[in-house]
Amino acid sequence: MNVKWKTSALMDDIPLRYKFLIILLGVLIPIISINTLFYLQTSKNAETREQENLQISVERAGYDFMQMVNECVAIGNTVAADRTLNEMLDYNYADYDEYYENYDNILRDRLRQYSNLHSYILWLGVYTTNPTIQSGNSYFVLQDSDKNSEWYQKIAGSKEKVLLTSYLDTNPMYPNQKKVYISIIRKMDNYPGLLKHTKYLRIDLRLDSLKELFAKERDYMTLKLIDDKNRIVLASDQSHDDAGDSQLLSLPVESGASGDGAIKDIIRPLGPANYTQGWNLVGTPERKDISGELRHILRFILILALITTLIPAILFVVILRSYNLRVKQLYKHMKLVNYERFETIHMYEGKDEIGGLLRSFNVMTEKIRNLINDVYKLEIQKKDLELERVRAELNYLQSQVDPHFLFNTLNAVLVICKKYKYEQVTDIIRNLAQILRRLLSWKDDLVTIEEEVMFIEMYLQIEKFRFQDRFSYELDVDPGLMKYRIPKMSIQALVENSCKHGLQSVKGARLIRIGIHRSYEDLIITVEDNGIGMNKDKLDWINRNLHSDDDTGKNIGLRNVYKRLKVYYDGQAKLVIESDPYVRTAIVIQIPLNQVQAQAGGEIHV
Repeated sequence: MNVKWKTSALMDDIPLRYKFLIILLGVLIPIISINTLFYLQTSKNAETREQENLQISVERAGYDFMQMVNECVAIGNTVAADRTLNEMLDYNYADYDEYYENYDNILRDRLRQYSNLHSYILWLGVYTTNPTIQSGNSYFVLQDSDKNSEWYQKIAGSKEKVLLTSYLDTNPMYPNQKKVYISIIRKMDNYPGLLKHTKYLRIDLRLDSLKELFAKERDYMTLKLIDDKNRIVLASDQSHDDAGDSQLLSLPVESGASGDGAIKDIIRPLGPANYTQGWNLVGTPERKDISGELRHILRFILILALITTLIPAILFVVILRSYNLRVKQLYKHMKLVNYERFETIHMYEGKDEIGGLLRSFNVMTEKIRNLINDVYKLEIQKKDLELERVRAELNYLQSQVDPHFLFNTLNAVLVICKKYKYEQVTDIIRNLAQILRRLLSWKDDLVTIEEEVMFIEMYLQIEKFRFQDRFSYELDVDPGLMKYRIPKMSIQALVENSCKHGLQSVKGARLIRIGIHRSYEDLIITVEDNGIGMNKDKLDWINRNLHSDDDTGKNIGLRNVYKRLKVYYDGQAKLVIESDPYVRTAIVIQIPLNQVQAQAGGEIHV
């Protein structure tokens, strides 16, 4: 055979494991490059996760801060709803003594209890326009300096009852300096009848408590509290104990990435309540500029990927030309095997593993073509042997039925003849002749239910003649089932079994009932007698014997009926024995109607 491609022929002689090694080396480098790119992508994903973690930190700090604010608002609502306190603050006192008497009795600890319970409250007090109040402790008369303060002007000019505000006010420790305050201001106007004097509740928060709250997140970011005027009120990286006005009036905070690869600032609005509108908590992470390094690595990886892809591509093309054509031919011929076409591959095979595979395939197809005829013939012979085995089994079972039945019938006639001295035997002899004639004329093992019932009735007339008035029988057959075909003497064997074993020892009236009915999709055949029956142990033994393959020589009639039903109906027929000693014994056969119709050669329309 001519070699078309010398390069391909040379490569065909190289063992396959070395080819795989070459491919592995060619693929390994691109894989490393891809993993490097994957690492870069993972780094980006890590930055995203870090951004999410920082968002969680800001949310956690904002939630804790709002817990403080909301609790202070709740305290303000409680104080504003205190009618006694409002009455005391709205009342015009005649002199100092009257005021201090009410102060000692009612006002002194009225507000202190709240600041004692909450450590983050710096101070809590009420400002009022009632001039009869003596300023001090938690109650103050509004002065001109108070009315000029930022907090007063905000609450006085607002329609809201509650206000969260930040402002600069005198530092009690250093009167010449000002200090940043964060306060919740509440109008005390719940009672229309107690509005002679204006009253405001002010709750100052401890900045140290807020600093501690922010400090929990200092390992992740710098937190800044921004008020509704976009001013930095508090930052975790600086102190406001001696803050000047310039710190409160810092430039607005801007969010977003700076375009240099750093993580974005995170802005979290404090909440939807009116008193928190415009307030934000800003988280600024530790920024690290890594974009230059990332760009350098990216360029390096791209160049490396280009180089490491080019060389494996060349190697792969050479190797591919070595085995691609042969593998495609092998694949094509293997697909033909699915259609039972065993064709030999005619091409240069080579000396490598693929060449060996091609040679093995050609040898295999040749052997298959040689063996297929033998296998086909053996299969046909096997099926023929199986069919002969089934036929032999049926003939064996049938051969046991006829002699057994004839023996019992002749025995019954013998007993009758002896008892009645050969008198009144005309009918019984006629029935026996008809039975023998029908046995000889039945060539097929399948008969109609109508024929089986006629055969049973002739047999029962013989038994009736034998027992006279002490024996009776009942036939209840659905007329629509008469044309169905079943194995011959399958019901008669059960009737014979009842007469011989069930009614033989009964002294009273003997009764046999035969019923053939349709139940849903099943044919139900019932043979019932009032004979001696059997106890549970014997019934269990008979059931085991029926389903066993061992031939014990007992219950031949039942075993033959059951085996024949199993053979004819693919094991779907059922035979059940029920017995209540000296009351009732019943044998029930259940056969799917579709199986009966199949044996009859198709559907039977009734």
